[in-house]
Amino acid sequence: MAGLRSLATFCALAAGLVQASAQAPVSGTVGTGIRYDYLETWSVEQLNRILTTDTPQFAGVPVTYTPAKTAVRLYRVTYPSVVPERGNKPTVATGLVAVPDGASGPLPLVSYQHGTVYGKQQVPSFPEQSPETQLMIAQFAGQGYALVGADYFGLGASAEPEGYMVKASHQQATADMLAAGRSVLDALKVPAREVFLAGWSQGGFVTLAMLERLESTGVEVKAAATASAPVDIFVALNGFLNFPRKIDASWTGTLFILSGFSFENYYGVPDLARSLIADGSYEIARKAYERQPVDPAEVPTDLHKLLKPEYFDPQFFATSTYGRLVAATQAYRWVVRTPVRTFYGETDEAITTGLGQLTATYQRAMGNDKVEAVSTGPTTHRGTFATAVPQWKQWFDSLRTP
Repeated sequence: MAGLRSLATFCALAAGLVQASAQAPVSGTVGTGIRYDYLETWSVEQLNRILTTDTPQFAGVPVTYTPAKTAVRLYRVTYPSVVPERGNKPTVATGLVAVPDGASGPLPLVSYQHGTVYGKQQVPSFPEQSPETQLMIAQFAGQGYALVGADYFGLGASAEPEGYMVKASHQQATADMLAAGRSVLDALKVPAREVFLAGWSQGGFVTLAMLERLESTGVEVKAAATASAPVDIFVALNGFLNFPRKIDASWTGTLFILSGFSFENYYGVPDLARSLIADGSYEIARKAYERQPVDPAEVPTDLHKLLKPEYFDPQFFATSTYGRLVAATQAYRWVVRTPVRTFYGETDEAITTGLGQLTATYQRAMGNDKVEAVSTGPTTHRGTFATAVPQWKQWFDSLRTP
């Protein structure tokens, strides 16, 4: 009898181990060239610390978030894509999939597009380095949504040069990441249901560019939301050059650096950045773009020291090669068919009120009421994001399929 009891005990333990193994987070491949690697699981306590402590410190404003309800499993996704500006050159990109732990059945899906970063790995698939991604994980994945986010070309584990504000590449990277993420969710037995889009700052631009691409290819999106979105780069940069405000951020020069070198690389314009950036600032700007170690204090914050003087002439800027590429970099001039809310801050140091309202203004000028501009009050750039996120969730929750 003792032997039988021992055998029964062994069998029960073995069955338990098999069941635990089956439920454990796994890595794997799906489709053609798509790989997902389990990173870690963030606990409810960790997620709520992000909501109550880390995000207020990051954003500098107190915000009340609905608390996380479940732990979240995190996966880095590696997927194939192409670079449109280089004749659809094949490339490999990375992104994040976040899944509520223990979830089963179809889940609502949020595709989050991240803002401008200064480190190559301050992106969704390296979530420990990305405070904005952490907030999205805690507010959405910790509360019943699946979450995906592309790193963009040149960031994360991508071997490409950075493609900052290169519109077609942003559209390609995000659309392909959405498709790859949905395949991974299928493999994890939590298929995507309705799809929502959201993004902050640069990611707000990318969100609307992505929406334009998805609408044109028949991919249904339930709703899209942005915060502090520079939807027209010509408007944004002209403001810094010709109508500076006392509250303008000291880091606006970074936008010229990253776009100048990115446009040179992706649009194939030799020495474009050298034509834009003052001779004395060129080397430090190049190192900053390439993410080489630099002393931030050495990067000029005065645009008159960073840029060549002719770019402060509006006519020269508009007709220059760089200016013409900037003028084509917009993400609002089409007939939007999806409900969109664009959140803006009235004391945002990077995005003027007019720019924050521009998408809605343009659509309403045609008689289209699909886009609504929403003020978050006298908030900074980060404060606008932190304040908008719970409003994004409340709105998305109201649109979810029962």
